[in-house]
Amino acid sequence: MSGAPGLADFIARYGWPETSGPLCIAHRGASDHAVENTLAAFRLASELAADMWELDTQLTRDGVVVVSHDDHLERVFGVDARISAMTAAELTDLDSVDVPTFAEVAALGRELGTGLYVELKAPGTGLKCWQELKDQDQRYASLGSFDTAQVRELRDAGCDHPLAVLVGMGKDPMALAEEAGADLVHLCWEKDGPRPQDKVTAGLCDRIFRSQRQIVLWHEERADILKDMIDLPVLGICTNRPEMMQTGEASSDIT
Repeated sequence: MSGAPGLADFIARYGWPETSGPLCIAHRGASDHAVENTLAAFRLASELAADMWELDTQLTRDGVVVVSHDDHLERVFGVDARISAMTAAELTDLDSVDVPTFAEVAALGRELGTGLYVELKAPGTGLKCWQELKDQDQRYASLGSFDTAQVRELRDAGCDHPLAVLVGMGKDPMALAEEAGADLVHLCWEKDGPRPQDKVTAGLCDRIFRSQRQIVLWHEERADILKDMIDLPVLGICTNRPEMMQTGEASSDIT
């Protein structure tokens, strides 16, 4: 399978750059090479030819959207504190913690011409992110979530960016897409057996395309699987190692 039906129309409708193949979406930036969801990881991802950055949103106690997968800082930074319990200023003042604001990441995206693929984690971040994008006329961006209510909130508010619903293993992609009002079906099936790419069948793709939606695939770093995924008719593929989308294999020169 190759060449997603309706892809050119999708790109034109949202004002995204033209693409000849699946977009390389750097998962939390170049997160196999730098601390995830940091400006350094995003900048490196662009240096490694990523088209977009996948990023996650959390909300400080005073309502500032910041970029972090977890609310708790222990896993990434070894700090026993929660973002939601701190103000943005308190978060900035923490030693050895590097959590950028969404506005900072969006500004870097504009500077480098890289798209933003925003996964909404904390409720309340979607409308704020959309407002930031509107204020800056930043079109090369998508917003989405596993939480269909957060996606639906943006749809009902008239968000004019493409919206994605993230679909876990064992879930019905079309049912979730309809519930969320999503434009993109993001399949998060990287752990679904030794060959998850085989689950992206021609029949499933046809169902999604007939609903006027496009497909995004999970983050993948296994070269043999990624090679097959690149040949699927999808809008984008996430990866912690964006160089693999260019070379077909992980580079041993990156540390």
